[in-house]
Amino acid sequence: MATNDNSFSTAAGLWQDGRVQQKADIRTEDWARPGEPFRLTAVRADAADWAACLPAEARCRLERHADDQARARAGASEWLKTCWLPRELGMERVAFGLGANGKPLPGGEASGWGFNLSHAGDWVVAGLVRGAGIGVDLETTARRTDIGGLSKRVFSDSEQAQVREGGREAFFTLWSQKEALLKALGCGWADGRIQRRTALVTDGFQVEPATGARVWSRRVKGGEYALAVALLDQSENTSAVNT
Repeated sequence: MATNDNSFSTAAGLWQDGRVQQKADIRTEDWARPGEPFRLTAVRADAADWAACLPAEARCRLERHADDQARARAGASEWLKTCWLPRELGMERVAFGLGANGKPLPGGEASGWGFNLSHAGDWVVAGLVRGAGIGVDLETTARRTDIGGLSKRVFSDSEQAQVREGGREAFFTLWSQKEALLKALGCGWADGRIQRRTALVTDGFQVEPATGARVWSRRVKGGEYALAVALLDQSENTSAVNT
């Protein structure tokens, strides 16, 4: 299996998989613990004719999207889920089930692996880790957003203070971190038990005190995107959500 070390599947080179050619120019780094099986990969939504690359069941799901850009992002997401993920795990197919909070999780032979997707702009990102919950979030930083209003609704007092001081850059860093954290926990923005009591900071790495999650964040592609990954050990996952 290809996931016994901490290297990423993509960095800055040309990556090929059958009919898919991807120039992964989002710079990525190794964020996992030493020896922890972990992957993070990014693919452009326009990297391939996804309908020609996907199995029949996945191709059918693309037909739900009338918009070309949405269909391209959905195609890249389906390819990461149905082609990239099984290859990384050395399996022909990965079946998914639902976790305790309704989050889709790899099942069967792939049980124990965490997998998550995020997309923004022209990119789709996938994260894979063994033995932990994972959340990945990618945000475009140029979009119009009422950062003051949203901060009051979803950020804790300490997080709001950082936005007031750091403006849009701090907002999108914290937003991507919080989105990744909530996805790792398997709960959504409406779950007030988590969102208003976290104490995220704009540093590149932190252990978030309210949940115990390891949270990494970077500005990528010249600052056009905010990227965050949250990893939560399984024991922490249960206790954090039930607190």
